[in-house]
Order: sequence, then C-alpha cells, then structure tokens
Amino acid sequence: MKKLVFCALAAAVVAQIWGMISWMVLPWHNLDFRQFANDSSIAEVLNVEQQGSGIYLIPNMDPKMHDKPGAMAEWNDKARRGPFAFISLRAEGIEPGMAVPMGIGFVLNFLIAAILFWLVGNSSISCPKGRTIFIAVAGSVGSLYPHISNWSWWHFPAIYCFVGVIDLFVTWALAGFVMVKLYDKLSAQ
Repeated sequence: MKKLVFCALAAAVVAQIWGMISWMVLPWHNLDFRQFANDSSIAEVLNVEQQGSGIYLIPNMDPKMHDKPGAMAEWNDKARRGPFAFISLRAEGIEPGMAVPMGIGFVLNFLIAAILFWLVGNSSISCPKGRTIFIAVAGSVGSLYPHISNWSWWHFPAIYCFVGVIDLFVTWALAGFVMVKLYDKLSAQ
C-alpha cells in the first residue's frame, strides 16, 4: 500500500507539472480559441436571455420538440444556417484563480495514477517498457470517448479534441514512466 501511495503521488506530481507546461508554455491548447469582437455585448445578451447556470444551445433545443411535428425540421434548418453554439454558462460568474482547480486536478491525477498503478499491478505485464505503455494507453483511452463525443455531437473543433487526447497520452506516458521506475527502485530495496 505504501508503494502504491508513493508511486501514485510521484505520478500525480509529474502529471501536474506536465499539465502546467502543456497549458501554460505550449501553444497547442490555444489553436482554436477565438475571441468575440465585443465580448461585453455578448455578455450583456447572455445576462438578459439566460435562465440560470447550465448548458445552452443556439439554436435553442427543447427536448420536448421531438414530439412536435415540424419542430425538428425548423431546428435543423436553423442549425444548418448557423450559428451553432454549445455554451456552458455560469450565470453567477466564477472565482478567478488557479489554486482550487489545480488542487482538484492534483487529487484527480493522484486517483487516476493509483487506479492505473493497481491495473498494471494486476496485469501479467512484467517489463518496465510494457508497463509504461500500458499506463499511457489506459490513462488516455478514457479520454477518447468524451473528446470524440464532443467533436461528433457538439461540434467542438477537431484540433481541440485531438490535442486533448494527445495531451493525456503524454501525461500518462510521463507519469507512467516515473511510476514504473520508482516502483522498480522501491521493489529492489
């Protein structure tokens, strides 16, 4: 149990450091971020039109519309003409800062690392390279569904989704390498 905690903590540190480098130094997460010409006017419209925090679509989509004849055809026409938007709205604003999200990220990285450590420990893979690859693939394969689903259903930019998947593969390849090396070192003592 001590090895699991120690190795998972080391992997979480590596994952956190890589995440900071990936988001703060490398330009790849910003490839498809755009800015409105006047975000104040957009915010003003959102403040007037919103009905509380939640997910909004433009054009509006009421799930009950599927039962109304012609409603889906009208929505399809609006969506085809554009614009189409998937908006996650926090009506009350957010508390700026990175401390809380980074803390949550670290805990999440630790939990994922612990699960990956347990998974590879229960596999028959014995060579360090194979265990590292297993951790990298297992750690990133879970990201495929949400990224591809967001691309497919909500039309997130393909490059945004592709970078997200590659970023997680690199995260868990680096963290897995450290976890495997540390585990082997601790086991040799």
